[in-house]
Amino acid sequence: MFWLIAAIALTNAAGILLRIFNLDTFIILAGFRFHISLLLPFIIVFRKRHFVTLKEAFAHPKYNKTFPQLAWIFLPLLISLLLLYLSGRLEINDPDYFYEFGLSSIVDYPIYLIWNLPQLLLLASFLIIATGRRDEKFWKTSLIFVLLFAFEFIPAGRSKIAFLNLLALLFAGVSAGLLIKYFQNIYWFAIVFFTLFWECLLAFGSASRIMINLLFAARYQAWDGFFTVAEKFSSYILVFHIFIATLLILSTVLIIKRNKV
Repeated sequence: MFWLIAAIALTNAAGILLRIFNLDTFIILAGFRFHISLLLPFIIVFRKRHFVTLKEAFAHPKYNKTFPQLAWIFLPLLISLLLLYLSGRLEINDPDYFYEFGLSSIVDYPIYLIWNLPQLLLLASFLIIATGRRDEKFWKTSLIFVLLFAFEFIPAGRSKIAFLNLLALLFAGVSAGLLIKYFQNIYWFAIVFFTLFWECLLAFGSASRIMINLLFAARYQAWDGFFTVAEKFSSYILVFHIFIATLLILSTVLIIKRNKV
């Protein structure tokens, strides 16, 4: 418990300091992305005794089915696009860097996934070490997940708390808790989390340099997206996207529980 609290506290302290000095909270090494919230906690808590647990997680991941995971990944985007189209709020965009960034990102998806796999596998490993026992409540994992990124939402200078982004983080935390508690397949954990954010930002764009640099190419600052949405709805896209994915994951859990009864 001490090292868990230390990992959360030190990660947030380091993140706050980096933000105060206007430094990036991530590094890129040979293309591989490492965000402080995904890398530092594992380094702090890992001990030799955890090797057996993680070896089992990597060598024998549980829940090896494919269809539910693909539904978690693709249905949120399809539902978002369909609802926006039917409501007349969706238009095809003509963004800058349409070919250089947009279409090339689709082709380069496997590369971007590989570049992010190490940090996402480290995050899953940390969560398993921290709360991965089968008798743990999923909300404990969810809470730890959210706390790892708390510093990103502390106002710096004149900035304000991005409540919608915080809400998206809360839904992502619930998803993380469910995935670790009920599925414990760290490879699907990494693929699902990466692709959910990647596809939403690619489709609808983002002004977050951090997200663009982590999920896509490091030389771009922003991306307008393949689609434009009415301004009053655009801020809610990511929240809705992650919310739908969370509902789908929760639905899978409930189906599994019902079938075991």
